[in-house]
Parts: sequence; C-alpha cells; structure tokens
Amino acid sequence: MATHRKNKQENEIWNKAISGDINSIAQLVNIYKDFSFTIAMSVVANNEDAEEVVQDSFMKAFASLGKFKQASKFSTWLYRIVYNTALTKLKRRKSPAISIDQQQENEQDGTTENQGWDLVKDAERKKYVTLALNKLSREDRLVLILHYIEEKNIAEICEILGAGKSAIKMRLLRGRKQLEMELGLLLNHETRNLL
Repeated sequence: MATHRKNKQENEIWNKAISGDINSIAQLVNIYKDFSFTIAMSVVANNEDAEEVVQDSFMKAFASLGKFKQASKFSTWLYRIVYNTALTKLKRRKSPAISIDQQQENEQDGTTENQGWDLVKDAERKKYVTLALNKLSREDRLVLILHYIEEKNIAEICEILGAGKSAIKMRLLRGRKQLEMELGLLLNHETRNLL
C-alpha cells in the first residue's frame, strides 16, 4: 500500500513538473539526487565526475520530460539516464571504476548514548558491506545496490541497465554469493586482528 501511495505521489509531482512547476522539479531533484549519485559513483568512482553525471542526467531528464512515457516509473527512467550518462563519462575517461557509495551520511548532533552506539554499529556494518561490495564487479555491485538498497524489482533493473532478465538474475545470484564470501573473508580477517 505504501508503494502505491509513493507511486501516486511520484506521478503527481511528475505531472506538475512536466507543466513547468519549479517547486515540483526541485522536489524530484531532492527525492532522487542521492541514489542517482550512488549509481554514478558505482560507475565512475570519482566524486567530481559523479556530481557532474548527476547534474547532466537531471538536465537531460528535465529537457526530455515531455517524451517520458509512464510505462515505467519516473525513478526507473531517471536511473537509466544516470547509468547511461555515467557509462559515457567512464568511456571518455577510459579508466575502470573501482569504488562505490563514498558519500557519507550526515549524523545528527545530540544523540543519546544508545543512539550513538547504534550509529557506531550501523557505521561498522556499512563499512564492511561497502568493503565487500567494492570487491565485486561494477555490474554485479550495481545490480545488488539497485535490488537491495533501492528495492527495484528485476524488471526495473533490466530497464535501468538495459539487460535481459536472465542476465540480471545471474548477476544477483553471483553477486550475493561473492558478497557473502567477501564478507566472510573480511570478518574472519578482522576477528584474527582482534585476537
């Protein structure tokens, strides 16, 4: 039910944006900028390039709003633009992507001791997951991020990445197995260092 409400809200904002409402365009940017940056970073592995990719992608998307057909969600369409723009940037630069999601979450001041401990545990988890994800191929890493973090289904991932269903399922399976293996190696190594 929450997903239906989110899709309806997304469509309402999009409809206002397509008619030129500046506030709706700003809302769309605020809603999708963070994950667009994550996608761009997973491809180009450079903050400056990722920011440029996101800016270029939003400009392309807003210039083409009239061409957007609501056969898919706006976010899926936008993330496809971000992915393709990042690939183009990477081809121009001709160097491989090696890292992911280096953006840091802003932490609020004035947390309680328990909240502080939870933030530390969450940061540790994120650190190990990020380290393990960085060991995966760019394609497998992005499929896992889209599926588990952005909660995109297989069909949406196929549309964003321009790949077939069986290829995406294979990347998910391979990515999960490799992620599990990499986490095991990292955590085992960390445990040995603590002893």
